[in-house]
Amino acid sequence: MIQTCSLSSLKIFHKSASTTNLAHELSCPELAAGVLEMLKGDEDINTLREWIHPDFAKQIESLDLGTGGKEAKALWEAKSSFGNVLVYGDYDTDGISSTVLAMEIFRNKAAQVRYFIPRRDVHGYGLNAGVLEKVPGWGCNTLVVVDCGTNDSEMLEILRQKGINIFVFDHHSVSAPVTIPTIVNPCLNMEAGEVQKICATAVLWCWAWKENIVPRKFLQYEVDLAALATIADCMPLHNLNRSLVRYGMNLMRNNPRRGISALLDCLKINRPQLTEEHLSMRVIPCLNAPGRIATADAGVRALLGAGSNEVVYNNVNDLVRINRKRQTWTDNIAKEIDNGILTGKFTHKVLFHDDWPIGVLSGVASRVCAQYNRPIVLAAPVGAKVIRGTLRVPEGGDAVGILREISQKLEAWGGHKFAAGFSVSSENWPEVRDELERMLEDIVIEPEAAVPVINIAPSDISISDWRAVSELGPFGNNNPAPKFYVDKDFAHSEIHSMGKDEAHSYIRVNNSRLLAFNTLASDIVDIFSDVQGWIYHPRLDYWKNEEQLQFILDFAVKKEGV
Repeated sequence: MIQTCSLSSLKIFHKSASTTNLAHELSCPELAAGVLEMLKGDEDINTLREWIHPDFAKQIESLDLGTGGKEAKALWEAKSSFGNVLVYGDYDTDGISSTVLAMEIFRNKAAQVRYFIPRRDVHGYGLNAGVLEKVPGWGCNTLVVVDCGTNDSEMLEILRQKGINIFVFDHHSVSAPVTIPTIVNPCLNMEAGEVQKICATAVLWCWAWKENIVPRKFLQYEVDLAALATIADCMPLHNLNRSLVRYGMNLMRNNPRRGISALLDCLKINRPQLTEEHLSMRVIPCLNAPGRIATADAGVRALLGAGSNEVVYNNVNDLVRINRKRQTWTDNIAKEIDNGILTGKFTHKVLFHDDWPIGVLSGVASRVCAQYNRPIVLAAPVGAKVIRGTLRVPEGGDAVGILREISQKLEAWGGHKFAAGFSVSSENWPEVRDELERMLEDIVIEPEAAVPVINIAPSDISISDWRAVSELGPFGNNNPAPKFYVDKDFAHSEIHSMGKDEAHSYIRVNNSRLLAFNTLASDIVDIFSDVQGWIYHPRLDYWKNEEQLQFILDFAVKKEGV
C-alpha cells in the first residue's frame, strides 16, 4: 500500500545561487551542496568541510571518558593476568557486540574468558543480584560488565570487597551513586556533549584505542562491532559515530568476521553494496531477535564465529529462523493494538496483556509511538509476581525522567530519553499503571517537524551526484537520509505494474522510474487525481555487474485540502 503525506508537511528546498556558491567552496557537486544546505544550513564552511571529511583522530581524542577511563587503564596495567574473566553483557545488539568485544580484548590478559547474557524474561533489566551472588563460586577473578552496571555500585562493591577485579563499560544515564572507580561511562562527566553520546560497544572500543590497551591494528578489525551497535542503538551520527560506522561498514564490506559474512550470505546481501539500511532493517533485527525471544547466546555465537563453517552457518540460520518468529509475534501484536486504537477499544496509553511475550514489546512500542506520535507503555507479566514493561515517548517526552519519578515503586528500570524499560511487582503494578497513565497524559507532544525535501527530478540526478551525497553518510539518527520531491505536473507520470505477480509497480516520470515495492498499480491509480507530487530517494543497485541508479518511491504527496 502506498504511503501518503500532505504538501503542508514538507519543507521544500530549491536550488539557488547559494547552492552553486557552496558547491564551488566545497569542491563538490551541487546536489551534495544542496543536501548540506538542507540538513546543515546553519553551519559555517569549516564545519561543513569537517562533516565531509571528519577527522577521526581529533574526534576520538576529544572524547572525555572521565576518571573512570584512567582508573580502568591503571587496573589493566597493574595486572599481568586477570585470571578467569566473566563478561556480563546485555541481550540487545549493543549488549552482545560489547560482550564479544570485551571477550576479544580481555583474552590478551586472561587464563579464560566466559560470558553471561541475562534472559529478558527471567533476569530483567541490568545486573541481576541473584546472578552476581554466584560469581565468586564460579571461580571468577575478574568481572567485566558491558551495556549496564553504571547504577549498580552497591552490588559490585560486594564483589570488589571479595577481591574480584571490576570493569564497567556503559553509556546509560546515571540514577544512583557511583562508587566503583573503574566504571567507564561518558555520562559520568556532567559536561558531556553530543560527541559523548555513544553506545556501550563504542565506549569500550574508544577506551581501548585512547588508552592503548591493545594494539590499534587489532582494534581496526573490531570496529565492525562498534558500527553495528551504534546503528542498533540509534546513536546520534555526529562525526565520531559516523567515523566508527563508516570504518566498520568498510570492514564488513571487504573483510567481515565469519559470522557477519555468513549472515550476509543467508540474507542475500551483496557485501560490496552493504548499506546502513541493510544493517538497520535486516542484519540487526536478526542479531536482536534471540534476546527478545529467549536467550541472546545465538547472537553472541554468531559474532564470535567460532567452529567449522557448518557450525557458523548453523548459528546464522538460527538467527534468521528466530527473527522470522519474532516478526510474526511483533506483527500480530501491532495489528491488535492498531485495531484497538482505531476502534476506540484502547483509549489508554498504558496497555497490558497477560499473553504478550515481553521480549517483542519494545519493537511494537517503537512502531506504535512512531505511527501515532503518542507515548505508549506496553506491559506483560513474567511469572506471578513481576510485571515488565517498555516505554516509548515522542519528541517532548523524557522516558527516563518519567521512570525516575516513580523509581521507588519499581524493582528495576533504565533506558534513554525516548525509550526505557522497567520491572515492577504485581502488587505495585496498579499504582504504577495509574501513575504512568497520568504522566503520559501530561506530556506536551511537540508538533512533528516539516520534512525537508529537495525539489529535483530523478532524471537530473547522476550516479556521480549520488556517490557524492553518499559521502555525507552514514545516514541515520541526527543525520537523516535526504529525500527528494518531484511535482506531478512538472513531469509526465505514467503508472505500470511490475513483478511476476504484479505485486509491485512503478511510476514513469519522464525518462526515469520511481519504484513502488509492495504497492499495486491500482492503489496508485485510485489516488492519482489527488496527488500533487512524489517523494523518493535514490539508491545504487548492481545488475549483472553493472552499476545503476534506482529511484524508490517513499510517499505520494496529496494536494492541499484533500
